[in-house]
Amino acid sequence: MAASPGAGPQATNPSSPQRNCDSSVPARRAVLKALATEHGPVTHEILDRFATAPTIEYLRAALVAAGALPSRDEQLARLERWLAKTIACVSSAEECRILRNYTNWQPLRRLRSLPAGQLVTHGRAEAVRIEIRNVARLLEWLHGGGTTLAACTQDQVDAWLADGPTTRATVRAFLLWASRRGHSRPLTAPVIGTYFSARIIGRDQRWALVRRLVHDEQLQVADRAAGLLLLLFAQPVGRISRLTTEHVVDRGDLLALKLGRVPVEIPAPLDDLIRQLVERRNGRAATIPLEEPKWLFHSIYPGQPIDPHTLGRRLKAIAVPPQLARQASLMDIGSELPAVVISRLLGFHQSTGENWTRESQGFGADYAAEVGLRLQEIPSK
Repeated sequence: MAASPGAGPQATNPSSPQRNCDSSVPARRAVLKALATEHGPVTHEILDRFATAPTIEYLRAALVAAGALPSRDEQLARLERWLAKTIACVSSAEECRILRNYTNWQPLRRLRSLPAGQLVTHGRAEAVRIEIRNVARLLEWLHGGGTTLAACTQDQVDAWLADGPTTRATVRAFLLWASRRGHSRPLTAPVIGTYFSARIIGRDQRWALVRRLVHDEQLQVADRAAGLLLLLFAQPVGRISRLTTEHVVDRGDLLALKLGRVPVEIPAPLDDLIRQLVERRNGRAATIPLEEPKWLFHSIYPGQPIDPHTLGRRLKAIAVPPQLARQASLMDIGSELPAVVISRLLGFHQSTGENWTRESQGFGADYAAEVGLRLQEIPSK
C-alpha cells in the first residue's frame, strides 16, 4: 500500500541521528560525528539528508552566517523536499508524472520567479502544500474507486468535493490545467471566496488590543511592536518579520517607517519600541554573523529574521489573531483613506485598498450604480 500523501520528511542517510536531533548536547555531538564521516565539505545537500530538526537548522544558519555556506531560501527548499515525497506517494506512475509537471510549471515556477531578494513566506509555502496534498488525495480517491484522472467525470469531482472540507476546492487550478493539457475531460471546482468583513474582529476589540500593547510593559518589546504594526498599519506578519534598519527613518524627534513608497510617521510609543529593536539587533543567537544583522525581528538562528509562522504564533499567544486583526485594521483604514493613499503609505497594491474601501462602504456605491442602470433599461410608458 502506498504511503499517505503528505507524510512527514524522514532522513535518507542511515547514519543521520534522527532520534537525537531534537535533544541538546548529545544531539549536537551526534550530528557533528555523523558529518565528520562525510567526504568533502559540508553542503546544504548533505544537511538535507538529516531529518528536519532545530539542531540541523541552527547549524545550517551558523554556517551561512559565518560565510561557510551560501544563503538560500529555506522555505522553498523545505517545500521542494516535501513535494518530492508527497508526489512520489501517488500510486499511478502516469498521474505521478502529471502532478510533478504541474507542480514544477505552476506553483513552483511562481515561487521561483519572485523578485530578487524576496523569499518564499510560510503562508505561500503552506498554500502550495494544501493544494498539492488535496490533489494527491483526489487522485488516490479516484484510484480507490477504480477510475483514473483521464476517465474522471465532473460528477465524481463534485462528489469528492461534497464529502470533505472546503479546502478541497484548492484542486481547481490543477483540474483546469489538466483539462487544458488534455490529461482529463473538462473539469473544474468552485472558487474559494474571500471572507472580507465576515472574518474580522470588532472595532472595540481592535482598539482594546492596541491599548493593551501600548501600556502592558510585561510583554516583550518585539511582540508589542509587531502587534501594533499589524493593528495600526495592517502589515502582514510576513512583511513585519522582514523589516530591517533600512526601513527606519529616525530624525530624533520623529521616526518613520518605509512601508510603501512614502515613509509613514510612527506614533508614540511604537516609535520608541522600534528604536529599542534597532539598538539590539543581535537577537538571541550565540553565533555573530560576519555582517552586522539588520533585521528588527530576529530568529534564534544566526543572521536570520524571525519566521512569519513563529511570529504569528507569538501574536496569537498574546491574544492578537493576526489575520482577523489585520483585516479589521484594513477595514478601518479603507473607510478613512483613499485607495491610492493606502497604497503609497502602507505598501499594498492599489486594488487591495480599493477592495477594502468598497467593503468598508458596504458596496453601497456599486449597488446604487447597478440600480441606476436597471432603471435606465426600463422602457417608458
